[in-house]
Amino acid sequence: MELSLSAAPIAPPNNHLTRSDQKLVTHPPTGSVKELASAGPAAIYHPSEETQTVEQPLVAITTWVGRSQSPDFPRYVAITESAKNTLKTSFEAFQSTLSATDPDLASKKYGFTVEADGKLKVLNTAGQLSTSQTQRLTDLLNESTDLKAAASALRDASIDMMDADSPWSGSYLGRYNLTKENFASTIDLAPLLKRAGSVPPQEFSDGLFFNQLAHKGELATQETEAAMLERRAAQRFSAQA
Repeated sequence: MELSLSAAPIAPPNNHLTRSDQKLVTHPPTGSVKELASAGPAAIYHPSEETQTVEQPLVAITTWVGRSQSPDFPRYVAITESAKNTLKTSFEAFQSTLSATDPDLASKKYGFTVEADGKLKVLNTAGQLSTSQTQRLTDLLNESTDLKAAASALRDASIDMMDADSPWSGSYLGRYNLTKENFASTIDLAPLLKRAGSVPPQEFSDGLFFNQLAHKGELATQETEAAMLERRAAQRFSAQA
C-alpha cells in the first residue's frame, strides 16, 4: 500500500447546518409506556453489600484396594488340597467305625466343623439328629485324635491360603476374612469331602469352599486386613525366634 503525503493545507469540514422550518412537537407517552416509566427500577444494586456465595461441603471418599496376591499362594493351595485329602481319609475311616459301633448315627446326614479351641462341632444341617444324638456324635468325633488333627490342619491351611490371596485379583479369596474365631460359623467341612455326583448338583455346588464363603463369609475390610497382616507378622517373628 502506498501513502501520498502533501504539505498543502486541508480545508476544514462544513460546521454550519442548514436551518429547517419544521417545528418539533412533543407527544405525551402512551399508557403502556407510562406504566413502565412509573414502575421504577427492577433491581437496585448496593455495592456496599458483600457478595453472597454458596459453598458446597467437601466430601472425602476413601477407597480401600487391598493387598496383591502373594507369590506363595500356589504353595498354600497345594497344602490346603493335601490337608483336605488327609481329612477325607480320616473321615471315611471314622464313618466306617461308626457304622459298626453306632449304626443309628452312621445313617444320619450331618456336617461338622472346627471351633476356635480346636474341638470338633457337629452341624445338624439336615435336621436328622436329636439333641442326644448330636451330643453323642460330638463326643465320638472329638475322641478321634486323627480326625481332630486333620480337621484343624485343613482349617489352618485354608486360612493361610486366603491370607495369601488378594481381594481384587487372583482367586479373590482375599475378599473374605477367615479366622479361627469365625471358621465354625463359615465353613462346614463335610461337604468339602463329597465327590461330584454323590449328592445333587445344587447341594454339591453349595458345599464348595468358595460358595460357602460367598453365602456365610465375613467380608474383609481395611481393618481386618491390617489385623491379619499384624497377626502374620507376629507368627513369622515367633517362627524365627
